Order: sequence, then structure tokens, then C-alpha cells
Amino acid sequence: MLVHANRQEMLLLASQAAKAAPKSASSEAVKGIHVEADGRRSMLTLTATNYEIVIRTSMGASVEQSGSVVVSSTLFPAILSKLPEEDVDLEVGKNGRLAIRSGNSCFRLDVLSGDKYPMPELPFPDDTLPVSGLCSLTRNTVFAAAEENAQSPFMKCVRLRIGPEGLKACTSNGFCIMEADGDKQCKGKSDLLLPARSLKALASISKDSDVYEMGLAGKSLVFWSGTLLFSARLVEGHFPEVGDFFKNFSCEYSVHLDAGELRDAVQAVAAFAESNARIGLAFGEHEITLSAESACGKSSAQVKALVLNAPSTPFYYNHKKLLEYLCLTRDKITLEFDKTGILVIRPGPTRYLQSPMRPPVKAANSQKAA
Repeated sequence: MLVHANRQEMLLLASQAAKAAPKSASSEAVKGIHVEADGRRSMLTLTATNYEIVIRTSMGASVEQSGSVVVSSTLFPAILSKLPEEDVDLEVGKNGRLAIRSGNSCFRLDVLSGDKYPMPELPFPDDTLPVSGLCSLTRNTVFAAAEENAQSPFMKCVRLRIGPEGLKACTSNGFCIMEADGDKQCKGKSDLLLPARSLKALASISKDSDVYEMGLAGKSLVFWSGTLLFSARLVEGHFPEVGDFFKNFSCEYSVHLDAGELRDAVQAVAAFAESNARIGLAFGEHEITLSAESACGKSSAQVKALVLNAPSTPFYYNHKKLLEYLCLTRDKITLEFDKTGILVIRPGPTRYLQSPMRPPVKAANSQKAA
């Protein structure tokens, strides 16, 4: 293999592919990045996989001799970042080592043959749909997915639903639900369960303006932009129909206020929240009061609001996910509550639901009756 290519572009490709390289694997080859030089197409392609996702990136290059090797996913990007000039030569010598040259610098790496590296399946072009805006869709949903140590695999997923109104995404961790509209031009009929961490990996190497051809290949969902391919293994099963909660929600109380002011107030009182992250929300005539209490003390903050049909007792919520949602919102929002305290916020293309927490238990009087 002998290739001449641009260093900065190759470094970008190597950094993107490395996101899919596993830290540990039964096969040494899979722990690295597959580098393939194609003289017929004058292309250099880098591929990495951890069997859950695959990232394959391509660039134009001057290829004198075709071939493929597997290089270290940590050393290869690190070496490219240190090279002094923009022109880089990759050459596999007779001893089987890969020489990486730029200017007066030369690094030699032990590599493996790329012949047996697992390559991704591709969908049929006629079975793909164009989709864009994946970064916004990811930002608006994955924060509400369950943590990696959660037992339920469904709670760690994002459901992608393709319908006549376009693409929608939904996720839930059991006590909050987030639903968001995506590309309205991506129309069809399909429900897909994608791990939230896979969707985050795709967003980390994408821009909202990127247009992908999306399609199924075996048990994986593939996104292809022409130079970047991302494949993610789907989770089998049925996601709970959490959207029915929004349809069946009955609003008893509502509060209209500024999202930024509410976010600042939540951040202010959260410092005194207990380990369960509980904060209280009490309703006044022209404001709401947020409060938190722990062994360290008490905190409270008021937010001006238009309060309609206020309940007589406060509601309590876990502030962590609520705060993450409020960081996504702007301008004025309306908080809706049912009679039990279930909270719904649905500005524009997003819909957020959070269940209330139990009120704090007051300490019992330790004095005995006379």
C-alpha cells in the first residue's frame, strides 16, 4: 500500500472513525482502525466498529498501490496530529510495517492485515429515505434516556418513528418522557429502536445541515452521506406507547413564564436539594416559588408568572432532568399540571412530561405524651 494524502483531512477522518473503536475486544484487529487505499477510485477509507456501531469515512487521495491494514485507533490519530506538514505518505514496507511520513518526520507502526476486518452491510439504495436535522433531534431527546446501568434496554433507547407527518423521536427513563419532531420530509411507515448512545455518537460527527440516506441493512440502521457512513445495531422489541400520555393528559393548572428565569431559579435552589434531587414548586398569585431543603440548609427563589387555577399545595420534582430540558428551551413557556402534579411542557416541536415526587416526610415529634 502506498498513498499520498492531506494530513488535516486524514486526521479528521481518523478522529471520527476512532469514536467507534472499542477499548477492549476479543479480536486485536477490531480494536483498531481499518485503513483501505483504493487505486481504482483514488480513495482512502477509514473504518472502525465496536459491533454496536460502525463509522466509515472516505476522502480523495493519490493511491499508487492499493491495499488495507488495521492500525492502532489511538496511535494513528495522535501521530497525524504531530506531523509537521500537510502532505502525508502512508506506505506498507516489505517488513509489514506502516511508514507514516511527512516532511522530515517518519513513524513506523506495527499493523495487522485488513483482509478479515468486519465491514458494514449496506442498504439497497431504493429502500433509503433522506433525513437531516439529526443533531437537533438528538439534543432534544437523548438526555431523557435512562442511564447505562438501567436494567431495561428500552429505557436506554430512542424510538424513531417514521410516519406520514415525518420523523419523530421519543425516549423515557421511567419518570420523564421526551418527544420531539424531526425532519418532516422524511416520510414512511416504520418504528425503530436505536440505543441513545449510538444516536449521540452519530450526532457527534454530524451537523444539522448534513443530509443522510437512511435505510435498514440486516439488523442495523445505516446513515450514508456519500463520504461518511454510520451504522448502528437496532434493539429488538416494542417501545411503550408513551405518546398516549400526552394525548390523554388533562390539564388542571397552568403557569405561563419565561423559560430562562425558571432555569436560573432551578439552578439557584438546586444547591440545597437532597440526594434525591427533590425541589418544591409552590404557586402564588403572580409568581411561583421554588424551594429545596437538606441538612445544609434551605433555599428558595421566586419567578414572576401568570398563574391560572393554582393548587393549594406544592408539587415536588426531580430537578436534574427538568433542568436539562429547560436548557433546551427559549422565550416563554407554559407549564401544565394535572390534578396529581404530572407536569407537561410542549413548546413548538418538543413535548416534555415529568412525574412528581412524593412530598418530603416531616420529622415526627420525639416528645412523649405526658
